[in-house]
Amino acid sequence: MALSANSWKTIWLPRFRRFLQIEQGVVFVGVLISALLAVLKPGAPILFLGVCILTLGNLVYLLQTLAVRFYGKWVFPWNWVMFLPILAAGSFASTLAAVTLLRWMLPNPPSYWDLFHESWKIVLVISMGTGIVGYTVQQVEDKLKAKNKLLEQAVERSTVALAQQEQELTRACEIQAGLLPKVLPQHPNLDLAGAWQPARTVGGDYFDVVQLDEDRLGICIGDVSGKGLTASLLMANLQAAFRAYATPEATPAAVCAKLNAFVCGNVASDKFITFFYAIVDARRRTLIYENAGHCPALLLRRAGAADSLCGQGGVLGVLPEWTYADSTKQLVAGDRLLLFTDGVTEAENQQAVEFGPERIVQVAGPSGSSAAETKRRVMEEVAKFCNGEFRDDVTLVVAAIR
Repeated sequence: MALSANSWKTIWLPRFRRFLQIEQGVVFVGVLISALLAVLKPGAPILFLGVCILTLGNLVYLLQTLAVRFYGKWVFPWNWVMFLPILAAGSFASTLAAVTLLRWMLPNPPSYWDLFHESWKIVLVISMGTGIVGYTVQQVEDKLKAKNKLLEQAVERSTVALAQQEQELTRACEIQAGLLPKVLPQHPNLDLAGAWQPARTVGGDYFDVVQLDEDRLGICIGDVSGKGLTASLLMANLQAAFRAYATPEATPAAVCAKLNAFVCGNVASDKFITFFYAIVDARRRTLIYENAGHCPALLLRRAGAADSLCGQGGVLGVLPEWTYADSTKQLVAGDRLLLFTDGVTEAENQQAVEFGPERIVQVAGPSGSSAAETKRRVMEEVAKFCNGEFRDDVTLVVAAIR
């Protein structure tokens, strides 16, 4: 059967190169031994020894690389029980062939027995040495091929698993993005805009806006501890619970208390959620809020001042008996409310300096800017500050009072 180009390059060419390397070693040993014997024993048939050393080693080496296919599958000692007779037979046959060649070459050849008796020891050593080398090399090659095959199979399985995981993460990202509001409700006196960017494919940041009645809107933002798929699952639970508890009658403090009880009863002890919930009455221009351990929101006043909305509540999921209280702010046209996660304030530049809330105030733009314009300014400046390398999820919600 004809050999393909691929089999020649991957199988036979490496073997041929290895054979040449062994042959070079055999030639070197043959020349060295022949030279030593020429000095130590001038009457020895040096030509015979050179021929034997240069040919027998190669012949026995090739014989063993072919024969190992038959007995290489056996384990010790049975593989050697089969190996040694083949090695001895090959050495004996090679010796007879060399003796015949030499008697044909010499003008006054000695007898077979004299030639054989004088050189059988060195022929045996060389034949056994090269035979053992051939046997060992072939076994090592077979083991390496088996290990390479297992490695290729493992890499293939890992590649398939990684592709499936990437597909699942992509799908999870799509589902998570679907939980966030696609279109924010608007009011003649209130302009809203939001941005969400996970540090990985999925993240633990969450924001939402619910229409409580004709004039009131509930705005929340949360940050689940950790990153990745686990945080995204907790975020999905938070979204479902918030939508259930954020009724028109419920104040921010009441919603935070219910969410805290829910998270404490359904989340692992090492997980927690920071949360900020505010109700904006666009007609009366009032703000009622509670901060459950979240980054203080910023209320940028039209006059230029900035109020930090800290609140008094603890993070969700740690102490089920924690109490929460509402705080109230009066708003005027031109005020802007900025809710964000720590991915914004803790974004670092190359000198490990954090962006910080002060820079948010500086880059938010002049009073009277729209929510979309304010959001764009802040997100662009944060990305520029950290060179687009966000360590954490980034979420920003802007509410501009008209």
